[in-house]
Amino acid sequence: MTQSFLPKTGALRRSKMSWRVAAVAAAATLVLAACGGSGGDSGSTTAPAPTDATTSAAPSPEPVGEPIKTMTVTDINSQGPIYPNIEYTAEAYEAWINANGGINGRPLEVDVCDSQGTADGSTACARKAVDNGVVAVVGSFNFAPDAIVDILEPANVAYFGACCMLGAQEFQSKLAFPLGSHQMYGVGFVKKGLEEGCEKMHAVIIQGAESFFGVLQVAAERLGGADKLDQEFTVLPATAQDYAPQVAEALAGGTDCVLMVVSETPFLAWMPAWEQAAPTAKLFGPQGNLSSKVVAQSPDASEGAYVVGAYPDLSCDVWADYRGALDTISAPASEDYNSLGGLGTWTAYMGFSQIVESMTDDVNAANFATAASTAVVNLPGMIPDVNFRDEFTGFPAFLRMFNTSVVYSQVQDGVIAPLGACGEFDNVGPIISD
Repeated sequence: MTQSFLPKTGALRRSKMSWRVAAVAAAATLVLAACGGSGGDSGSTTAPAPTDATTSAAPSPEPVGEPIKTMTVTDINSQGPIYPNIEYTAEAYEAWINANGGINGRPLEVDVCDSQGTADGSTACARKAVDNGVVAVVGSFNFAPDAIVDILEPANVAYFGACCMLGAQEFQSKLAFPLGSHQMYGVGFVKKGLEEGCEKMHAVIIQGAESFFGVLQVAAERLGGADKLDQEFTVLPATAQDYAPQVAEALAGGTDCVLMVVSETPFLAWMPAWEQAAPTAKLFGPQGNLSSKVVAQSPDASEGAYVVGAYPDLSCDVWADYRGALDTISAPASEDYNSLGGLGTWTAYMGFSQIVESMTDDVNAANFATAASTAVVNLPGMIPDVNFRDEFTGFPAFLRMFNTSVVYSQVQDGVIAPLGACGEFDNVGPIISD
């Protein structure tokens, strides 16, 4: 996704950091979330047009009774990145589940709240959620999640199913139930790089997310490749520009693999300079940031690049209902649904429905939060089983990260193609656990 709010600097620098300090700091630092949104300077991200019909065998009875209310919070009107793909996905799920009998026969009523790119907007949405008696805030993303959790927690309302954790509260609050494995993509970078024979890996990290380097260092050390990761990294100015100096720095000294902790808009700006350098080095990027738009812009330069993310590719069979639901509501094909934001929101609503269907008590916020706290979400092919009793105690900074698995893809013939079978997950969490 695009980040436009980071501090601006023209300085090119290389930084050193102790992994012990960086690993702890990573929890409180903004870490990029590849949600596949749109920004004022980048336009929309192109994704495969949804064409499949839903897989439901026959029409279900129309749901009846009091609606089950949820809210999805994201930025729709903002000077920074916006995420209409999350909005459309939430609306598509509402239409799909209600066309298929609802949740335990009751209709789902989704309110998409625009947080407008500000902490105040996040707070206003959270207060509205509490006032309107939602069962949970589901599948949301913006850059001020803690402002949401701070309001939901005293009201005992769950913040459920986030794809992309950024805030300290998301990693610590007992009312936060994320399903994504966002920060683990850095561990996946290092593991895949070592497997592919990288001898000199160099990290390029967008300004403002420098603490992410600690995750890379821990992974390299635990995998026996500390000497293969350059202990100095390139900080990429957040404002898109000519990145030729940073490309040259990253490739200096015989670098054979470049690990990009970089959002989509600067990634797009990076590629012309990368192409001009004609490197033989392998390129690694996050799901939704090393996106189909990046590949379309620079097909030759991106060929062979590796993509690491949390969810299988949209083309996998497990997303057939999702693709069909997008088609049913005529969701714009210009948005990136093959991203953490799109795939993560659909997964979040699937998990929410699964927990509600298991409840025997009244469906309200307090009872849902109680049920979620001991639930095991089972969505084969979308994510590994997620047990909300099983906190990530091995790395306390990421306490509420219940899913520590990643998936791998590679740019092949101008297309981001899954590596391995759909639904094949690699649990990299133990690599960085104490």
